[in-house]
Amino acid sequence: MNKKFTFSEEDKKVVKEAIESLENESSGEIVIYFARSSDDYSEASWKLSAILGVAGLALLGCLSWLWMLPENFTLLNTSIYISALMAAGFLLLLFVPKLRLGFIPDEVVAHRVLTKARDMFLQEEVFTTIDRTGILIYVSELEHQVQVIGDKGINQKIQPSDWTEVVGLVIEGIKGNQTAKGLANAVLKCKDLLLANGFVVRPDDTNELSDEIRIEE
Repeated sequence: MNKKFTFSEEDKKVVKEAIESLENESSGEIVIYFARSSDDYSEASWKLSAILGVAGLALLGCLSWLWMLPENFTLLNTSIYISALMAAGFLLLLFVPKLRLGFIPDEVVAHRVLTKARDMFLQEEVFTTIDRTGILIYVSELEHQVQVIGDKGINQKIQPSDWTEVVGLVIEGIKGNQTAKGLANAVLKCKDLLLANGFVVRPDDTNELSDEIRIEE
């Protein structure tokens, strides 16, 4: 895992203390989830494979037209050449996942990050709090994207656009190699938003969701 997404015990403590501060002063519950990626983008390998195959055929066509192909270059040679090009493209993206994003439209990547964030919202049962005041901070390593999702009780007062600064604080921390600090600042910003919108702690409040960071291996 990238060093930016590796947490020491001290890092985990910093984030956990911020979460505890939020939950001690507000009625919110927060879950932080780190994913290695939000999709495998397998179609990218096939796209590059096809592109190299077509480009290889085009090159052979040009060389043939210019009388530059060897006389002994047969149909079998052509098949082997094109197959090797296509296999190289497929294997390159198979072993270098980061390059796959270059063959996937940005809006598709964003949609898949959001889709997995919503899946994790359900998987981690962020929706199970009594007043529906759970928050998910979802970070996807491969795509360098962050999503913040609030539950129904929160969304009645806090709009999705209000989470923009929370996302910015996480990204700022990651870019500065201070991921734990960035997360802690983001959590405290969530606390400010909750308190400013009347989500104060209940007299009978209990810790409904674990305060530990979820890290996908």
